[in-house]
Amino acid sequence: MYSSRSGFVKKFCVALALAVFAPTTAIAGGLSNSDQSASASGVSNAGSVANPENASTIFFNPAGMSRLSGTNLSFGAILFEIDAEGRDSQTSATRANGDPVVGDGGGDHVDTFAVPNVYLTHEVNDWLDVGVGVYVPYGLGFDYGDEFAGRFIGDETELVSYGVSPSFAVNSGEGFSLGGGINVLYANAEQRNPVDFSGVEARFSLPSGTLSDGQALLEGEDIAVEFSLGMLWQATPETSFGFSARTGTEFNLKGTGTINNFPTLSASGLTQTTVTEQIEVPITIPQSLSFGFAHQLSDALKLLAGATWAKWSDASALTVVSRETTPMAFPAEQPPEEQVQSWKDTWQWRVGAIWKMTPTWSLKAGYLFDESPVTLKTRSPLTPFDDYHQVSFGAQVQDVAGDWTLDMFVARVFYEGDISIDYTATDPAQGQTSFKSEYDVVPWTAGLQFSREF
Repeated sequence: MYSSRSGFVKKFCVALALAVFAPTTAIAGGLSNSDQSASASGVSNAGSVANPENASTIFFNPAGMSRLSGTNLSFGAILFEIDAEGRDSQTSATRANGDPVVGDGGGDHVDTFAVPNVYLTHEVNDWLDVGVGVYVPYGLGFDYGDEFAGRFIGDETELVSYGVSPSFAVNSGEGFSLGGGINVLYANAEQRNPVDFSGVEARFSLPSGTLSDGQALLEGEDIAVEFSLGMLWQATPETSFGFSARTGTEFNLKGTGTINNFPTLSASGLTQTTVTEQIEVPITIPQSLSFGFAHQLSDALKLLAGATWAKWSDASALTVVSRETTPMAFPAEQPPEEQVQSWKDTWQWRVGAIWKMTPTWSLKAGYLFDESPVTLKTRSPLTPFDDYHQVSFGAQVQDVAGDWTLDMFVARVFYEGDISIDYTATDPAQGQTSFKSEYDVVPWTAGLQFSREF
């Protein structure tokens, strides 16, 4: 087949790189979780940077702490129920050699889960407030199952992060406040999926089925730091404006990558074995800017609005990189920039209202439009996102069990249609599989928040 065995070995290794590395990619940035407080989620976070109701303002705009007096505690949890399923009749996929992949649409692949949050603020004096928040800013998780047609692209992924934000706020005493915080973020990720070696078989004219499918397991973790800055201006007794910014950061998840049934060449010929290497995966958390407005239209009605811009174009689906001196199963460096499919910058737009029915009861409602960072070109089973609309309803009850305030909300996301996926490799020579499907996605969120001033 080749003039020398060394030439065969070299080209064999190159073929493995092209066939294996592309499918084992990471989710850049993951899924941003903006639901960090039931009191804000009741209005779809509209005006949250300009309307500090409790200690959860640490997350949205640390400058809002200057509006709170004494010591404030706020804690709660958000429940996510996401029905997401690919239609079996609309699902198809191919291996690297062009053969069809037998499988289904993956079923309902997202489990119900809840994330907690807790915030604490303290008024040091007339001009200084300090606080700390603990929350889950980013996360993503799904399990398509062993029979999923797109299993060679993505099968089972879990990415979760935890944030701790020591923060401060200072105020001028004349309606202006500034705040800032250091956000210490921990991320842990795990990904499993089968690996298709049919492209290696085709490249070297091996009979189909000569190589068994592999199984990849990637694990990594890291700690990163970003900074937040906020401003709050009480323009009139009824109207306030807010602004907040996050610098973004980059995780460099370090851990291990294992592929079983990995083809290797030895003196005895071609065999398949298990290979484990130290790896790293860069994941970009984008910088963002948020703007908000709050206006007390009457004693009973408050109007809210806001927007957030996020620089998701800094993020993309990046390849796992080996940290070994002589890599065998993973590449030594990232692919060239022109081969990386970048995401796009996004805007979120929000409006909401709070109606104070009685001295202790208030009703809330909000609307959100959120642009997706991925397009049809970059959308895959790993990133099944699209633009969406959200409608939320909430209620606030004061003086519960003494001086506690209870917030509760429920929200429903609406997509403008089915989420279509038509995924192929950027470079067909890489041997990635292709995948097509139509997804039905129905997300619900609900949550509770308890707040109190001491």
